[in-house]
Amino acid sequence: MSFLHTDRLKGCGTYESAPFSCKRMNICIFLLLVVIVFVLVFPGSAFSEVRGLWVVRNNIVKPDSIRQLVDFADRNNFNTLFVQIRGRGDAYYKSRFAPGPENYPDISDSFDPLAELIDKAHSRGIEVHAWFNMYLTWSSPESPVDPQHPVNRHPEWFMVSRNGLDTGTASIQSFASSTVEGRYLSPGLESVRLYLSRIISEVTMNYDVDGVHLDYVRYPGRDYDFNVVCRNKFKMRFGIDPIDIVNGNSEIDPDLKILQKWADYRVELIDSNVKDIARRIKLLNKNIKLSAAVKPHPDEAYFEYGQNWAGWLNEGVVDFVVTMSYFPENNDFSKILNYSLKKVDRQKVIGGIALYMMDARKASEQITLTRNMGLLGYCLFSYDTIINNSSYKNGL
Repeated sequence: MSFLHTDRLKGCGTYESAPFSCKRMNICIFLLLVVIVFVLVFPGSAFSEVRGLWVVRNNIVKPDSIRQLVDFADRNNFNTLFVQIRGRGDAYYKSRFAPGPENYPDISDSFDPLAELIDKAHSRGIEVHAWFNMYLTWSSPESPVDPQHPVNRHPEWFMVSRNGLDTGTASIQSFASSTVEGRYLSPGLESVRLYLSRIISEVTMNYDVDGVHLDYVRYPGRDYDFNVVCRNKFKMRFGIDPIDIVNGNSEIDPDLKILQKWADYRVELIDSNVKDIARRIKLLNKNIKLSAAVKPHPDEAYFEYGQNWAGWLNEGVVDFVVTMSYFPENNDFSKILNYSLKKVDRQKVIGGIALYMMDARKASEQITLTRNMGLLGYCLFSYDTIINNSSYKNGL
C-alpha cells in the first residue's frame, strides 16, 4: 500500500573502483556519526517508529487468514500487530481460564490462532501484541452458551449503573447505548481483578508475545460503577454513599470535595488492576511491553471514564499508550494530541487513526502528523477497513 510504505534503511554499498574506497568509507563513517548524534538528540525517532495495525479477532480464526494478514503487514511495512485475542470474555488461544469463541465453534482443537500468528509474524520480524478487551465482556442480547463464561458463572461480577441497572443480569437492551456497548466487569471487585490478571499471566507465560495491549480498561461512563461492593467500600472510607453525592445533594457535599473523592476512587480501582498486571508481566518476562488503548483527552479519560493513562505513563506503569484519536478532520486530530502531549512524554504515545472515518489520502495525512509531532508511532484501526474498503485496496 503506497501511502503506508516507509523505506527500509539500506546499506552503504561498495565502490568497484579501489581509489574511491577510502572516500566511500569516510562518507559512511560521517553518515554513521550523523545517525548517532540524531539518535542521542532525538531518542526514539523515526528509526524506531511503531507502524501498528489493530487486527480484530475474526481475522485469525483460520491459518489462511493469518498467512494473508502477515503477508499484508510485511508487504506494507507494518512492524507491530495489535491482535485481539480476547473479545467478549473469550480466548482465541489455548486457555485454562477462559472459554473459546462462541462465534467460531468450528475452530479445530489442533489449531491455536495465537501460536500460529506469532510463528508467522516473528518469521518476518513483526511484533505481536496480545490485545485484551478487559471489562467489556459481552454485547449480544442472547447470553453465552458456555456455562464457564463469566456472564453465566459470575453474574455478580458486573458493573451497576447509577439508576440501579445491573449490567450482569439486566437485559442488554435496557442499558445499551452508543457508549455502553454491553456487559462490563467491575474493577472494584478483587475477584474480577484477580481473574483478569490471571488470564493475562497465562498468555505471557505460554506464548512468545512481544506485548500485552489493554482495551476497554475503563468505565463506559461516569454513571458506572455503583456495584454494591464498590459503594460499600467507599462508604466505609468516607462515610457517604456515592449515590447521594452524584445525585447532587448540596447539603451533603456543598464544595464538591466528596465528589472529587468519588472520581479519584473510581480511578483507584482501575489503577489497582493495571498496576497488578504490570507487576505480574515484569516478573514473568521483563521484555514484554505493556500498553493500553485510551481515550485521547487525558482529563476526560480520568473524570468520565476512570482511566488515568497520563498517570500510568508518568509513573512507568505502562510502556506506552495508543490514543483512540478518532477524528476525520486533521485539525481535531492534532488539537487533542497536542493537548495530551503537554502532560506526558510524546515518545510514549502512539497516535491511533480511525480508517473507517476517512479515505487513504486523509489517513496518510494523519500518519504524517504523528511523525511531525515526534510520537512513538501510529496505529491504524483497523485491518478490516483496509481489506474491505476499495479506497484502501486501490492503494495496494
